[in-house]
Amino acid sequence: MKTKFETVKSDEQTKSRPKKRVHKPSKREIKRIIRFETKPSFQGLLIGSFISFTLITFLAVILIFALFNWLNRYEKIDLSTAKLQDFTEYLRDEEYTRIPTVSIFGVDGWFEVVEADGTSLYASSGTSRYYTREKLELIKKYGSNETITTQTLEDDNGVKTYVVTRSYEEDGKQHNLYLILDGNFDRISGDIGYGKTSFSKEEFEMLSYQSEHSSQVFAKYFFVADNGKPRYVVFLDTNDNVEFQFEYLIGITMVVALIIYGIVMAVYINYINRNLQQPLATISLAMRKFANGEDRSPLAYKGRLEFEQLANSFNEMVNLLNASEQEKQEIEKRRQDMLAGLSHDLKTPITIIQGFSKAIRDGVVAESEKQRYLDLIVAKSEQMGSLINSFYEFSKLDHPDFVYNMQRTDVAELIRSHIAKLYNEFTLRKYNLDADITEEQLYASIDSAMTTRVIDNIVSNFFKYTQTGSTLFVDVKRRGNNCLIKFADNGGGIPKSARADIFEPFVVGEKSRNKQGSGLGLAVCHKIITSMGGTITLSDNPIDGYATEFDITLPLMDVDNSI
Repeated sequence: MKTKFETVKSDEQTKSRPKKRVHKPSKREIKRIIRFETKPSFQGLLIGSFISFTLITFLAVILIFALFNWLNRYEKIDLSTAKLQDFTEYLRDEEYTRIPTVSIFGVDGWFEVVEADGTSLYASSGTSRYYTREKLELIKKYGSNETITTQTLEDDNGVKTYVVTRSYEEDGKQHNLYLILDGNFDRISGDIGYGKTSFSKEEFEMLSYQSEHSSQVFAKYFFVADNGKPRYVVFLDTNDNVEFQFEYLIGITMVVALIIYGIVMAVYINYINRNLQQPLATISLAMRKFANGEDRSPLAYKGRLEFEQLANSFNEMVNLLNASEQEKQEIEKRRQDMLAGLSHDLKTPITIIQGFSKAIRDGVVAESEKQRYLDLIVAKSEQMGSLINSFYEFSKLDHPDFVYNMQRTDVAELIRSHIAKLYNEFTLRKYNLDADITEEQLYASIDSAMTTRVIDNIVSNFFKYTQTGSTLFVDVKRRGNNCLIKFADNGGGIPKSARADIFEPFVVGEKSRNKQGSGLGLAVCHKIITSMGGTITLSDNPIDGYATEFDITLPLMDVDNSI
């Protein structure tokens, strides 16, 4: 059932509506409009955001480094990556070559394994320094908290005196011992003994090495080998207190950060251009070509999910517009065919009416022939009237004001009663009528008047296009949830060339008819049946003994339903 919605505006509403006042924007408003409407490109927006984020992050890193440097301005950085005690197992197993010298002691560092009496067992530098028990006693123990400092004093006569101070903590108490030596390194006084009264120059250098080389560690490490013998590792660690100022670290960090920043920026911009600009440009180009009519085919794009969705939406639009354009062309073609058919069917009777009327008017027709001429004029005018009425009926079905009167109706009873009314006409015209209509009640929601119109159009075509004595067979029965109605006749049949467009309006006479009818009967039937939710088709396999068969299906309702 068609439903019509209309929006009506009264003249009073139109007249009473006040006219819009044209507002001329001020300069300030124009500047604001320009400011808000002038937006950066998507690529520029991403680049600007990325630069802003990078600068803020970079400044934050610099501030953190500066603050950390200020808090630790007196501290140094220990760059040692390994400790000697981590490799004690190698020392016990005498696998000295497996000990990483550079990682523990630095590039200029070394170590030497000696017995308790000073006998050298292994030197990482390849050269032994020949230790004795007395020399080993003077070397600082690894990991001890003692500090040894030396001071050289010289009097007016150039006589030198050496003061050695030893500080350490033991049992929670701080101990400070001293030793005074003369210029020959002989003991003058003091409580640092080492069991010696004099020292050689080499022994004094060992004793004072830490004092003279504060950035290095010269010490000994005690361990017991697997064979039970006590041994020492004498080493020089040049890597323990390497000074690395924070300002150099910040400078290097800034240079590296700038290089990385430039590389990342170039890669990122290229990534944006490849993954955003190119697909957008492809889709934009396709849209421009479609708008200009250069290319109306769908876009074949594969890539990122978001852009595929955009391309799919564009393709849906293209398909819909192409389908709409094709439908528009088909409607225009049907309209032209209808006009051509109407003009074709009106041309002949009008020509005959004009010719015969002029002949009677001009007195060229004998009195005995006038009646025959007048009968032809009347017949052709009736033919024109029938054609115009059929065209009006066909056009009326498409009018938005036309509404079907759908009601719950027994289709079998409706057809039975209507066919019964036509029986006398078949007898008078010398045609045969045969029917097989079920006694079952077949209820459907239909317009009864329009349904009988369909029956009348099919019967009318039967009379027009079949010879006298032909039979029309009407069959009505249930098929599933549908009511199936068959109209079959044993006339001459319909040519194959006309079967494809048999339901089109104004089918040209040479293709399907003998120029007797309007060519709108079956078109009206098709429009009525389909509007009521049914179907009408020309069967390819008619009932045995018949040449033409039209099949109509109408959806049935439940017995207790009502519209």
